[in-house]
Amino acid sequence: MTATAVTGDSMDSDREVLLSFKSYLESWNPTERGKYNEWETEKQDVCQWPGITCTPERSRITGINLRDSTISGPLFGNFSALTQLAFLDLSNNTIGGSIPDDLNRCHNLKHLNLSLNIIEGELSFSGLSNLEVLDLSVNQIAGDIHSTFPTLCNRLVVANLSTNNFSGRIDDIFIECRYLKHVDLRYNRFSGEIWSGFRRLVKFSVSGNRLSGNISASMFRGNCTLQVLDLSGNGFVGEFPGQVSNCQNLNVLDLWGNNFTGNIPAEIGSISSLRGLYFGKNEFSRDIPETLLNLSNLVFLDLSRNNFGGELQEYSGGSLK
Repeated sequence: MTATAVTGDSMDSDREVLLSFKSYLESWNPTERGKYNEWETEKQDVCQWPGITCTPERSRITGINLRDSTISGPLFGNFSALTQLAFLDLSNNTIGGSIPDDLNRCHNLKHLNLSLNIIEGELSFSGLSNLEVLDLSVNQIAGDIHSTFPTLCNRLVVANLSTNNFSGRIDDIFIECRYLKHVDLRYNRFSGEIWSGFRRLVKFSVSGNRLSGNISASMFRGNCTLQVLDLSGNGFVGEFPGQVSNCQNLNVLDLWGNNFTGNIPAEIGSISSLRGLYFGKNEFSRDIPETLLNLSNLVFLDLSRNNFGGELQEYSGGSLK
């Protein structure tokens, strides 16, 4: 069944779009149904329908939240008819197929969460210039993301693309994302070198990809706002720079499972906010800096599977694995 196209700029037209959406969902989900099943034709106040948000004056629909609503089948293809739609959460369902071009025409969309589905195909969101939060995690979306970034970067704050099949390079795609704070690219197939501007984020995770090259001292030059830096499970090489100590708000530093060599930087002992250090499965040399003893907030410390020799000094601030 295909959705009936409805257009307009009024609450009446918005209501017709929602009823068309409901019929579409019911056709793909004949037995188990979510809260959209309570959208009543007779009930005129659409703003009281479960999962629906309206403008303060209740004149237009601005949000749809059908998270965990046992939805299956392809994505609905007429969201763009809701011309004031700013929030769309369809996460934790079993939505499949590819993302329809219609979604790219939702120009007022600020929050889009399609995580925890089985969506496939490639990504092209060049039309969503007002997007602030994008969560596509745990799907099966593939391909390069250069057609989406940096064109999506106008207002983007959160980008979660983790646990998909994305590939290609990431070293140049976030340069124009001046408001970006949280980037999660874990468990994909990204390759090449890292984006050098990650220090201005709050969280940057690229764990479980195919990235390589060096982490240079210049990547930590200037203001660093990082709280989480996760580079684990890649192919980074060379010495890890002590200039990471410029990131004085860092809570987690995860370098596990790379090919880092040389000494563990003594400067790390000055980052008092650190709670987790994961340096296991690298090629760090045997000398462990005593400055790590200064990390009074440290809870997790993993130095396993390196080139350490002799006895390791006792560490009282956390667990040494």
